[in-house]
Amino acid sequence: MAITSNNNEIGGKITRALNAGSGVDIHDLAKTLAESEMLTTINTVTAKKEASSVSVSGFGVLKASVSAVSNSFTALKDRDQLLTKGVSSQNSDRVEAVFSSEASARAGTTKFKVNALARAETNLLKRFTGSGTDTEEFTSLTQQLNSGSTINYSITVGGTTTALNNTVDTPQGLIDAVNAVTSTTGVRARALTTQASGSAFSILLEGKTGLANAFAFSGHQTANTANQISLVHERYAADLDVDVNNVENVKRSTNSPSDLIDGVQLTFKVQTETTTNIVVTENTAGLEAKLNTMIDSYNSFIQLADYLTGEKIEGDETAGSLSGEKATVQMIEQKLRDSVRITSSTPSNGFSTLASIGIDSAVGGKISLNKTRYAAALKSNFTDIRTMLTADTNDQIAADSRVKGLAQDVINLLETVVADTGLIKTQEDAVAAEVLRYEERLLQLEERMEGIKARYLKQFAAMESLVQKSKNTGEYLTGQFKAMENMYSNK
Repeated sequence: MAITSNNNEIGGKITRALNAGSGVDIHDLAKTLAESEMLTTINTVTAKKEASSVSVSGFGVLKASVSAVSNSFTALKDRDQLLTKGVSSQNSDRVEAVFSSEASARAGTTKFKVNALARAETNLLKRFTGSGTDTEEFTSLTQQLNSGSTINYSITVGGTTTALNNTVDTPQGLIDAVNAVTSTTGVRARALTTQASGSAFSILLEGKTGLANAFAFSGHQTANTANQISLVHERYAADLDVDVNNVENVKRSTNSPSDLIDGVQLTFKVQTETTTNIVVTENTAGLEAKLNTMIDSYNSFIQLADYLTGEKIEGDETAGSLSGEKATVQMIEQKLRDSVRITSSTPSNGFSTLASIGIDSAVGGKISLNKTRYAAALKSNFTDIRTMLTADTNDQIAADSRVKGLAQDVINLLETVVADTGLIKTQEDAVAAEVLRYEERLLQLEERMEGIKARYLKQFAAMESLVQKSKNTGEYLTGQFKAMENMYSNK
């Protein structure tokens, strides 16, 4: 409660009331005198309460600013978020390139010339007609083979022979027997239809690409016997043959190797007489953008701290709202200054602080990015910078016992400021408690003022009673005198 009446107003009310004689408004007079006694104390306590309330609001603004700085370091703590990479093929119709592990890929250009593609061994199984070496397609998946006799079929890969089910006596049975051991041999079988009606087909046997996966099928006949299996060789296995950077020849069993460029899966599609360039690029703009965000949030805090602890500006309740809390604000400000000077828990090859990658202190405590020094640091080794900032890991948490990297180190430091048990919350709670105490004090003062008012009212009521009695006595005597005067004047 604030009392705004000044002493001149109060004096005027008293004078007017006393001049009224028996018409005095004793309630207004008692209120005026009570306010006169309590005015200074009430206004002092009210001012203190309002100042503390403003401080609570100021701490809220300050906490939000520190949290913004902490969040900017959160964007710097995960390895994969600092660097974006790209991979492209000069001609994707010849060679396709995608990341298998972006994190392990390094920037650079690699040239490839494909001398030969990897091929899989393929064979066709048909049946003898019974006339010499003539063969024809099967007419049914259930057509009987070998006149019902058992033939021991097998597949040999790399010197290892795997026997098939020796009870096979139909094309479908043979297909199923081959596929039953695919995990061992790498060979698959399927019906290959040669007519639109589906009434004529061969059995296609296909292995994996590469010379190491060449296979031999045993158990077929060579001629003359009807409904016996005949093998027709279609294609021999071969390795991928590639020249790398015009200086090295490599061979692989697959057309999609993942070990020719770190972190990149290649798919070779055609044999070529010319080279195809595969380019891996690194984009460090993401790191610079995150550093600039951090710098902006930090400088905003420095500016805000000065604003909150500065002189009050008329009409601006925020300005100077923490002018009475300078010591606390200075402690918080020191924590922030320490955060940008901290030494990483994972220093790497000359990089250990923000200053080592080009973060400079500027006038007034603010910081800035020295583009020349930053570019030189990037050119030196980006991986070392990433290790210094992130410990070369992702998804860090404060509770993790492993070293964290500078970004998480700073987050942990700032947590002592913004946590529920941190410096700001502790002081904020203390000031809020002050507000409650001032509110209680104002209630007590109001009760006291009401007591003073009641005392004055009692006194004035007694005085009013005496005045009224005196007035009544005067009126009585005046009446008696007039009566006597009239009596004597009539004689």
